[in-house]
Amino acid sequence: MTTFGDMVYHSGGVPVGGYPVGADGRVFYVDYASSTGKTVGSDSNDGFTPQTALKTKQEAIDRCIDWYGDLIICKAGTETVTEAVNFNKKGITVMAEYMGGPSMAMGERFVTYGSHTDGPAAIISAPCRIIGMGFCGSEAAGGSLEIDGTTGGFDGGNFVSLEYCRFSHWGIAKAYAIILQGTGDVTIDSCYIDGYTAGYTTAAIECQLATASGTWATNIKNNLFMNPTTYALRMATSSVPVRGYVENNKVVGSGKFFDDNDVDGSWCFYGNWLPTATDSGSYADTIDNLQTAGYDFADNHYAE
Repeated sequence: MTTFGDMVYHSGGVPVGGYPVGADGRVFYVDYASSTGKTVGSDSNDGFTPQTALKTKQEAIDRCIDWYGDLIICKAGTETVTEAVNFNKKGITVMAEYMGGPSMAMGERFVTYGSHTDGPAAIISAPCRIIGMGFCGSEAAGGSLEIDGTTGGFDGGNFVSLEYCRFSHWGIAKAYAIILQGTGDVTIDSCYIDGYTAGYTTAAIECQLATASGTWATNIKNNLFMNPTTYALRMATSSVPVRGYVENNKVVGSGKFFDDNDVDGSWCFYGNWLPTATDSGSYADTIDNLQTAGYDFADNHYAE
């Protein structure tokens, strides 16, 4: 048996005990690039076995049923798309096949690459769980992944979990890796957000205005921000960030950690590790001013 995060698999990649498949769920396989030299998938297949895999994630998602707990297992290889993949089915799990290597970095082998310049590589518009996948967009003013919770509750991109995902830069100018739009209960856990030599022109993750209800209960933890250059996290003008929790993240390379952009909020920053000095060395303002604006800080670690 092998493990991936908190899941256990038989050597063939089949989840033990049906997890993480719902009681009524089905398993679909996607093989876009056939990186193993086997026959590439086809969207005319049934998708139920690795040998009869589908070709695209969108076809697999479209075949899922809301709240059945369907699972999509993606074989290794970059899938190039010309419009955003829409994760719009409720309660699905999409994950990379298990493969030896550092779990936070292996999403580089499972990238959804948006070659178009007028949108992100992918949009999440329904509750779902994504594990071990990679995303890279080409929209200079946008991001690689947008999570859209504007319709609210279980009908939008809320109750979303990203785990062990890789946001690859690939030297393509982009403003963000991830954009949060009016989301609620989104967790970004143990992901690798790389800027390498180019960074992000605005921030690795930005919370944007979407609805008057704001962006609630965002949980950003255990992530590696590689050379964000500008900021790891940023609030957009007029955004409404409420009760977010930012814990145990690490920044490597240049860039500050957080820009409140003069937006009041109630996010908590606990136990993060930063290579920069405290106050305005790591943030867009002093901690005193940020606390006055509603943000809380405790046990963060700064340059020695």
